[in-house]
Amino acid sequence: MHYLGISAILAWYYCLWFTPNIFVSTPITDENVTFSWLSTLALTGIAFLITPAALKRIRLFEHRGAIPVISGILSVATLAFGMTEQALSTPVLAFAVFPVIFAVCNAVLWVAWGEFHARRKSSFSLSRFAFVFGAAMLVAMVVASLLPHYAVDVFVALLPLANAFAYLKENAGLEGCELPTLLPKATRRKTAKASFVITVVAFVACVGCYFNIAIIPVDSLFDDGMSYVLGIIIAAVICLLIALAQKVTGRNIASYRILPWLLVFCIVGLALFASEEEPLFNVSFIITVTLAGVFEVFLIAYFGSLANKGHLSPVLAFAVSSAVVRLGFFVGDTWAVVYEHNAFVAEHFTQATSLALLCLLAAMLVPLMHKESAIVQLTTAPAGPSEIEQVCDAAIEEFSLSKREGEILKYIARGYTVDNISKKLVISPYTTQTHVRHIYSKMHVHKRSELLDYINMHRGEND
Repeated sequence: MHYLGISAILAWYYCLWFTPNIFVSTPITDENVTFSWLSTLALTGIAFLITPAALKRIRLFEHRGAIPVISGILSVATLAFGMTEQALSTPVLAFAVFPVIFAVCNAVLWVAWGEFHARRKSSFSLSRFAFVFGAAMLVAMVVASLLPHYAVDVFVALLPLANAFAYLKENAGLEGCELPTLLPKATRRKTAKASFVITVVAFVACVGCYFNIAIIPVDSLFDDGMSYVLGIIIAAVICLLIALAQKVTGRNIASYRILPWLLVFCIVGLALFASEEEPLFNVSFIITVTLAGVFEVFLIAYFGSLANKGHLSPVLAFAVSSAVVRLGFFVGDTWAVVYEHNAFVAEHFTQATSLALLCLLAAMLVPLMHKESAIVQLTTAPAGPSEIEQVCDAAIEEFSLSKREGEILKYIARGYTVDNISKKLVISPYTTQTHVRHIYSKMHVHKRSELLDYINMHRGEND
C-alpha cells in the first residue's frame, strides 16, 4: 500500500500525456500538446529541485491535511485540461497556467511522499516497488486507453485523489517516526561521487530516449498514438516481470545493477533509428518509450535505497530522481523540435545526432559499470575494521561527541558490552550507560542495534 501513492501519481502523469483520447478533438501528436508538454516538463523538473529547499523547515507530515487539497487542485486541473478546448488553443493556459499548476502540485506531492518514505525507512526493493508500480501503471494505461474521451478524463483525474487517500491512510501509522540519521559527510562523499556519475548517465540516456521519441516521423507509428500506449504498457510489464523473477528466485536485484542494461537497450533503440530503415522506426520508438517509463522507476528505487541507508538526504534524493528524468526528457524533446522546425538541420544532422548520442551512451557504460562496483562495495560488502574506525572518527566530529563518548563509541563498534566498557575505562556501569544515552541522543538513534547498523554504514541488500 505504501508504494501505491507514488505509483498513482506516476500513473496520472503518464496517462495524462500518453493516452491518445485524453484531449478534446486534439491528437497527442499535435504541436500545441507538444509545447504544453515541454513547458510542463521543464517547470516540473525545476519544481522538483526547488521544492525540497523551499519546504526545508516545513514537515508536510504535520500539515498532511493540505495533501488532499493539493490533490484536489491537481484533479480539477486535469479535468479542465482534458475537457476544455481552450486549454490547448489558448497559449497562456497551455504553456503557462496548466503547466505551473501541474508542476507545483506534482512537486509538493512528491516531496510529501519523499518525507513519508524517509520516515518509514522504505527499502524500495524492486520486488515490491516495481511490482506495485507495474501493476498500477498497467491497469491505468489499459483502462485509460479503452475508455471514451470524457470518461478517461474523469478516470485520470481520480488518480491524484487515490494518491491523497493512500497518503492519509499510510501516514496514520507513522506517529513518532523520525527522518533517518545521515551517515557522516566524509562517508557520504564516496557515495555522492558514484551517484553523480549515475545521475549524469541517466540524464544523457533520458535525453537520448526522448530525442528519439520526438524525432521519429508520426506516419511511421501506429495510428492514433497507440505506439505511446504500447510502450508504457511494456514498461509496466517489464517491472512486473522483474518483481516476479525476484519472488520466484528469492534473489534481490539492486536497482543500480539494472541501469547498465537500460543503457544498452537505449543504445539499441537509437541504433534502430540511425539505421534509416523505416520499418524499424516504430520498433525504435516503442523501445525508447518503454525506457522512458522504466528509467524513472529505477532511479527512484536507486536513490530511495541509498537514502534509506543514510548515504543521501532522503527528501532531496527522492526529488532529484524524478527531476533528472523530466529535465532529460525536456532537453531531448526540445532538441528534436528544433530539428523539426529547421528542414536543413533535420536533413543533415538528424542521423548524425542519433549516432553521436549512441556513441556517447556506449562510452558512458565504462564509468557506469565502474561506479556500480563502487556502490556495491559501499552498500553491501561488510565494513572492515579500518572503515569502522573511519566512520567512528567521522561520527565523533559530525555529532560533536566528547572525548569520553568517542572512546565508548569505538568500544561499542568493537562489540564491547556496557560492563566490558566500564571495566576497560574503570568507570561505573551507570556512568557508561549515561554516556551511551548521550551518544544515542546526539546521533539520533534509539538502541544499540541501530547504532551498530549505523557504524556498519547500513551494509547489506535491501529487503
